[in-house]
Amino acid sequence: MIRWLANWASQHAPTPEKQAERALNNLRMELFQAEQLVLDAQLRADYYRARLTFLEEVTRKGIEQVSDERKAPLEPPQPLRPGLKLTAAQ
Repeated sequence: MIRWLANWASQHAPTPEKQAERALNNLRMELFQAEQLVLDAQLRADYYRARLTFLEEVTRKGIEQVSDERKAPLEPPQPLRPGLKLTAAQ
């Protein structure tokens, strides 16, 4: 029984390699979470930039003009290759 316990302890002992493997997995998760925070912050900054631009336009031009500009139809997108057209599958 003591031999089995010693064997088990030697196989499951926290070796530097096992600790490094565990730390590597933890650091990868931390890096992923940090990258997600950066992406979220960039999205938030873009959102506030767009709001700021909109409010500056309203202040400068007035709400009617800004509203009319936003309602104006946009130009239809140009086809990538003028000769090719997509058709529905039959």
